[in-house]
Amino acid sequence: MAQITKRCHWVPQSYLKAFAEKSTGKIWRLGKDGGDPELKRLDKVAVKFHLYSPIGTGGRRDDALEKKFADLESYFGDPVWKALCDGYPDLSWKPLRMMVALLVATTWLRTPAQFEDWQRIYNQMRDFYSDLPQLPEEVLMNGRRVEIDTSSWPAYRDASEEDMKAAWNAWLGRSSEIARLFLDMRWAMLVSNEGKFITSDNPVMVGDPTGPFRGLKDPGILVTFPISPTRLLLMDRRHSEPDSNFYESAGHQASNTLVWRNAINHMFSPRHPDEVCAEMVADAEAKGFL
Repeated sequence: MAQITKRCHWVPQSYLKAFAEKSTGKIWRLGKDGGDPELKRLDKVAVKFHLYSPIGTGGRRDDALEKKFADLESYFGDPVWKALCDGYPDLSWKPLRMMVALLVATTWLRTPAQFEDWQRIYNQMRDFYSDLPQLPEEVLMNGRRVEIDTSSWPAYRDASEEDMKAAWNAWLGRSSEIARLFLDMRWAMLVSNEGKFITSDNPVMVGDPTGPFRGLKDPGILVTFPISPTRLLLMDRRHSEPDSNFYESAGHQASNTLVWRNAINHMFSPRHPDEVCAEMVADAEAKGFL
């Protein structure tokens, strides 16, 4: 019987290698909840037991999605990805664009924070319909009446956390639908020649972390993804601007502040976090934010 994967890394170790110290192969980690910065092994960060292996029928866990992610993560070792980390490849080249869009989509969707949002929405739906005297037989959608099949309501109402995880995992398996939306955006790459960019345990930022999310089709959408300490990918819908260009970063501190604010709990960096934080504070003071 095949062994079921227990430790599920929602930020792939193969991605984090680019942000590790060259001398030790470890990565600096700093938490929002206090404590001193730590130099950690890559297999000890951004990990959760059975995140992608829900208990199925017969009481056995299903880690098919974890294995699918493991196959996808091999792209982080591909020569094309390595060129993206420190070179100037053609961002309009379709094979590169498709690979990166899928990696960004899965990296964004697979975090524990996304599963918590899934649970929250489920609970809201369950509580709302449970309070009704009876289930509606139809709903109005875009001015059209749509009949509802309520036969699955008992299973939905009584779903366990493992049932919700299984449904969430099935949704994650369709990340290509999100990747297609990323493909349609304008891409640009910020370059930090000194290698100052950081990443986090929630590396893909979609929208402004201080404002409401209005969807991936919002004209004002901004998606950021740190590729390496020298590269930060930006995606937006400003199609009046040039596509697939590289730009020298005018200041990594502002980008790092957004990455840090978007983190679930931890920043990851090849540099000591005290240095990173001091730069962000100095930048905020210089701009009058402190």
